[in-house]
Amino acid sequence: MKNICLVGCGNVGSRHLQAIAKLPFPVDVEIVEPNQDSQELGKKRLSEIEQNRDNKFSWLARIDDLRCRPDLTIVATTATGRAEILCRLADIGHSRFLIEKMACQSDEEYSMIVDKFHQRKAKGWINTNPRCFASYQKLREYFEGSKNIHFAVTASNVSALGTNTVHYMDLFSYFTDDYNIMLNGDLLIDMVFPNKRGSHLMEFAGTITGKTRDDSTMVLTFLPSEKLHTIVNIVGNDKHVMIDETNQKAIDMVNGNEIRFAYEHASTLTTRISQDILEKDDCGLSTLEDSQGLHKEIFRMFNLHVSKVTGKNVELCPIT
Repeated sequence: MKNICLVGCGNVGSRHLQAIAKLPFPVDVEIVEPNQDSQELGKKRLSEIEQNRDNKFSWLARIDDLRCRPDLTIVATTATGRAEILCRLADIGHSRFLIEKMACQSDEEYSMIVDKFHQRKAKGWINTNPRCFASYQKLREYFEGSKNIHFAVTASNVSALGTNTVHYMDLFSYFTDDYNIMLNGDLLIDMVFPNKRGSHLMEFAGTITGKTRDDSTMVLTFLPSEKLHTIVNIVGNDKHVMIDETNQKAIDMVNGNEIRFAYEHASTLTTRISQDILEKDDCGLSTLEDSQGLHKEIFRMFNLHVSKVTGKNVELCPIT
């Protein structure tokens, strides 16, 4: 039986809970969640799935109540305060982490996590999971060998530009094999938007551009409209594929062929990712170290925008 710790069981954490409950071997899961409503959500979602009858679940209110050093720890709290949680868990012996994005809210916090993990010989992966979709993996093979990749996303800012920038930035890195992406936020709309996860957090709309050293380009446009589908265009070497993530469709725009595309959710995708970590000590996600440069650029760009709009200096990037 594998021991797993889940810290945070809200909307995202409860989907991770469903996923680990579906692993092909029994698991003993300790869930740290002080909020009663989130506990009830997690229990409800567990009741919705088929799972191993030998699974065990313990509901705890505090990290101090944890009994064992798990084989895998999933941290699905909001980014606020997550750095301290990760460092504390590493100090008490947790050594393999699946970390929700954003990992934290500043360069200093990120460096603190990396230093602590190195000190404690811990490993972490950031859950920017589109690169693990089977459909995107096949598309990457299709574009392999393209000298430059041009990658454009349009979506509604209801989908959360702040929260999702790291997802698509990481996917762009996956297609270009390059984590050194320079961002520009000059085309962001000159205001900040409320964030459903708390008044201390913000959301954004408008356009972000990005560029690699070999002149591959990225454009993310999230607009204040509830009706827009999430459309991803990928272009390279006389190839052009348009993906409608909302409707799970893709078209080869050069040849006019429809391509099979499936959007994969955490409630199933985390099953495969967790199994890989538990059995291979690795997975298809970006490592904590690989994703550090992406996070650094996101912090810089959004903090600059918040300062421009509000006139206040920002130490913690107000996204999660």
